[in-house]
Amino acid sequence: MKTFKLCSLTIVLDEEGVSEEEMVAHEIPLADGLIINKEEAQKDWLLEAVVDREWETFFRNYQEAGEPFMAEVTITKRTNEPASLVCHVSSIFELENHLSVHLEGVLVVKRDDLSDMLLKNLIDEGYEGEELYREYRLRKKNRGQAIQGILTNAYEQVKEKGFYRPDDR
Repeated sequence: MKTFKLCSLTIVLDEEGVSEEEMVAHEIPLADGLIINKEEAQKDWLLEAVVDREWETFFRNYQEAGEPFMAEVTITKRTNEPASLVCHVSSIFELENHLSVHLEGVLVVKRDDLSDMLLKNLIDEGYEGEELYREYRLRKKNRGQAIQGILTNAYEQVKEKGFYRPDDR
């Protein structure tokens, strides 16, 4: 197992009232955090996010429902490319001034995979040549909006392939 500092955590949800192709991202401010790569074939990760108490209802609702969600995490340095995981809340502990939220997740999209998918989507949209390069750089810079459809597809693929089965917890 390898342990890393968790630098950022963004929960990506398909919320009511939002079209099927779009998802809503909630960046969770971290007081501290770590992430452990269990180095298993299933690509399992353990996360601990130390967050303000204002997030308690949000995480408790997901814990009680046993509902999985997409998360983008950045490790070691905030400037690193994020990785996408399908997660569920395994436990929540109250600390003096914060909450310690424990998540279990399965890696669904690696950085290179995401770049490849973004490039393929742009080609499918008809971009080519210099215009393709400019649009690729723009969407990569503005990751949030550009990859929502890609993450939705990745989440569906994970469910179809059986990589993430909340019933197996």
